[in-house]
Amino acid sequence: MNKGRKIAGWVLTILAVIMPTWGVIGKLSNADMIEHMTRLGYGDWLTIIAMGECAGVVTFLIPKTMKIGTLLLTALLGGAIAAHIGHGESFGMQSTVLILVWIATFLRAPDFFKS
Repeated sequence: MNKGRKIAGWVLTILAVIMPTWGVIGKLSNADMIEHMTRLGYGDWLTIIAMGECAGVVTFLIPKTMKIGTLLLTALLGGAIAAHIGHGESFGMQSTVLILVWIATFLRAPDFFKS
Protein backbone atom coordinates (compact mmCIF):
# COMPACT_ATOMS: atom_id res chain seq x y z
CA MET A 1 0.00 0.00 0.00
CA ASN A 2 1.42 3.36 -0.94
CA LYS A 3 1.94 6.09 1.61
CA GLY A 4 -0.67 8.50 0.18
CA ARG A 5 -3.38 5.84 0.31
CA LYS A 6 -2.46 4.97 3.88
CA ILE A 7 -2.56 8.62 4.99
CA ALA A 8 -5.87 9.24 3.20
CA GLY A 9 -7.32 6.13 4.82
CA TRP A 10 -6.35 7.29 8.29
CA VAL A 11 -7.59 10.84 7.70
CA LEU A 12 -10.99 9.50 6.62
CA THR A 13 -10.97 7.06 9.54
CA ILE A 14 -10.48 9.90 12.03
CA LEU A 15 -13.19 11.98 10.34
CA ALA A 16 -15.56 9.00 10.38
CA VAL A 17 -15.19 8.31 14.11
CA ILE A 18 -15.66 11.90 15.28
CA MET A 19 -19.48 11.82 15.08
CA PRO A 20 -19.95 8.42 16.76
CA THR A 21 -17.48 9.43 19.48
CA TRP A 22 -19.47 12.60 20.20
CA GLY A 23 -22.59 10.44 20.10
CA VAL A 24 -21.23 8.26 22.90
CA ILE A 25 -20.35 11.27 25.01
CA GLY A 26 -23.71 12.90 24.34
CA LYS A 27 -25.76 9.82 25.12
CA LEU A 28 -24.03 9.49 28.47
CA SER A 29 -23.78 13.14 29.53
CA ASN A 30 -25.61 15.68 27.32
CA ALA A 31 -29.01 16.54 28.79
CA ASP A 32 -30.40 17.76 25.45
CA MET A 33 -29.38 14.58 23.62
CA ILE A 34 -30.66 12.39 26.44
CA GLU A 35 -34.01 14.23 26.36
CA HIS A 36 -34.21 13.97 22.55
CA MET A 37 -33.40 10.25 22.53
CA THR A 38 -35.92 9.67 25.33
CA ARG A 39 -38.60 11.54 23.36
CA LEU A 40 -37.87 9.26 20.40
CA GLY A 41 -38.37 6.21 22.63
CA TYR A 42 -34.74 5.18 23.09
CA GLY A 43 -34.26 6.43 26.65
CA ASP A 44 -33.99 2.99 28.21
CA TRP A 45 -31.42 1.96 25.60
CA LEU A 46 -29.02 4.91 25.75
CA THR A 47 -26.26 3.13 27.63
CA ILE A 48 -26.42 0.06 25.39
CA ILE A 49 -26.48 2.19 22.23
CA ALA A 50 -23.50 4.20 23.53
CA MET A 51 -21.60 0.99 24.33
CA GLY A 52 -22.28 -0.25 20.78
CA GLU A 53 -21.04 3.02 19.33
CA CYS A 54 -17.94 2.85 21.49
CA ALA A 55 -17.24 -0.75 20.42
CA GLY A 56 -17.64 0.22 16.78
CA VAL A 57 -15.28 3.18 17.08
CA VAL A 58 -12.59 1.27 18.98
CA THR A 59 -12.64 -1.75 16.68
CA PHE A 60 -12.63 0.49 13.60
CA LEU A 61 -9.54 2.34 14.82
CA ILE A 62 -7.49 -0.79 15.55
CA PRO A 63 -6.01 -2.14 12.29
CA LYS A 64 -6.42 -5.82 13.23
CA THR A 65 -10.12 -5.38 14.09
CA MET A 66 -10.99 -2.70 11.53
CA LYS A 67 -13.11 -5.05 9.42
CA ILE A 68 -15.28 -5.91 12.42
CA GLY A 69 -15.45 -2.20 13.25
CA THR A 70 -16.62 -1.49 9.70
CA LEU A 71 -19.49 -3.92 10.13
CA LEU A 72 -20.37 -2.62 13.62
CA LEU A 73 -20.40 1.00 12.46
CA THR A 74 -22.40 0.05 9.38
CA ALA A 75 -25.06 -1.59 11.57
CA LEU A 76 -25.05 1.34 13.99
CA LEU A 77 -25.30 3.99 11.29
CA GLY A 78 -27.88 2.00 9.36
CA GLY A 79 -30.01 1.90 12.49
CA ALA A 80 -29.49 5.61 13.06
CA ILE A 81 -30.50 6.37 9.48
CA ALA A 82 -33.61 4.21 9.82
CA ALA A 83 -34.53 5.87 13.14
CA HIS A 84 -34.14 9.35 11.67
CA ILE A 85 -36.20 8.45 8.60
CA GLY A 86 -38.88 6.92 10.83
CA HIS A 87 -39.16 10.12 12.83
CA GLY A 88 -39.04 12.45 9.82
CA GLU A 89 -35.64 13.86 10.73
CA SER A 90 -32.62 14.62 8.57
CA PHE A 91 -30.23 11.71 8.12
CA GLY A 92 -27.55 13.45 6.04
CA MET A 93 -24.86 13.37 8.72
CA GLN A 94 -25.30 9.66 9.43
CA SER A 95 -25.23 8.90 5.69
CA THR A 96 -22.07 10.97 5.23
CA VAL A 97 -20.32 9.18 8.09
CA LEU A 98 -21.37 5.79 6.68
CA ILE A 99 -19.87 6.71 3.31
CA LEU A 100 -16.65 7.84 5.05
CA VAL A 101 -16.47 4.52 6.91
CA TRP A 102 -16.65 2.54 3.67
CA ILE A 103 -14.20 4.74 1.76
CA ALA A 104 -11.75 4.55 4.67
CA THR A 105 -12.17 0.77 4.74
CA PHE A 106 -11.47 0.59 1.00
CA LEU A 107 -8.32 2.67 1.44
CA ARG A 108 -7.04 0.88 4.55
CA ALA A 109 -8.07 -2.69 3.71
CA PRO A 110 -8.87 -3.16 0.02
CA ASP A 111 -8.80 -6.95 0.56
CA PHE A 112 -12.08 -6.53 2.49
CA PHE A 113 -13.80 -6.23 -0.88
CA LYS A 114 -12.26 -9.33 -2.47
CA SER A 115 -14.26 -12.52 -2.49
